[in-house]
Amino acid sequence: MRLSPLCLLFLSSVYSISGQTAATLASAGYTAPAAPLAVAPGQVVTLFFRDVPPLPDGALRAGEAKTLPLPTTVAGLSASLDQPHASLPVFAVRQENDCYGDQANQSCLLTSMRVQIPFDLRPEMNLVLMVDGLPSRGFPLTEISDNAHVLTSCDLIWDTNWAHSCNRLAFHSDGTTQVTAKAPAQRGETLVVYLWGLGVTSPAIPAGAVSPAGTAVKQFPGVAGVRARFLDRVLTSLTAVPASYSLEDATTPGSAIDFVGLTPGQVGLYQLNIPVPDSLNPATACGDTILANAVLNVTTLFGATQEIGICLKP
Repeated sequence: MRLSPLCLLFLSSVYSISGQTAATLASAGYTAPAAPLAVAPGQVVTLFFRDVPPLPDGALRAGEAKTLPLPTTVAGLSASLDQPHASLPVFAVRQENDCYGDQANQSCLLTSMRVQIPFDLRPEMNLVLMVDGLPSRGFPLTEISDNAHVLTSCDLIWDTNWAHSCNRLAFHSDGTTQVTAKAPAQRGETLVVYLWGLGVTSPAIPAGAVSPAGTAVKQFPGVAGVRARFLDRVLTSLTAVPASYSLEDATTPGSAIDFVGLTPGQVGLYQLNIPVPDSLNPATACGDTILANAVLNVTTLFGATQEIGICLKP
């Protein structure tokens, strides 16, 4: 019997294994992992590495920045870009064993490194990881104007577990009190939404440095590329049922966005100041199974629309 090409394809992937190699699984699917990886100027992002050894004494690598401007080396790890050469400011490093059972070798270690990408980028570049002074291979990166990510409950505690539930957050006008069922927003109040990856600012700020007040996102994609829309929508633990409501578009005259720029006193953190329309009048209060009685959609030029559940006082 002659096997079909499809059967031969299946059989060609079956072979015997003796011992264990240092190979690691990068992803699963039907296409190769994306390369180069896309980053935005000034973006705060977590880099994930395999096959990074523990510290010379055998301890897992762990540490966080204690000074400002941010350091460029934490727990023996640093990263840099070429074209032009730039060292990346490092917020924190964490190393953990994510193998099951009794497996324990270098390939079982997942090394996470939260860094800030410099604002001065070229369209294409390579990232090199330095491990105790030894360089890795180059990892290709490419620049995009914005790669916006609304901060979530997981971001606040640096929880990167894909299986955990992470809620996008909105804050009251003080910038520190989260909007919740017990602390709902008011109509006419200006809400604060924090993001990473909104791109170039004016004036320019060095990577790793504390942001001064009044640092706005440039007009490239800046305000012209950021939109906010409120919807009258009820979100429960089981369903999300939209109701009829006219949308507030932030790019029209009388924009619903008061400010788009870096957060004063923070590093690489952006914020949107967005007033709640007086016309938004939900009929149901948050509580019990009602997680939100309104929705705020944030859209950037290159990013997908991100939905934030809002509790608004009826």
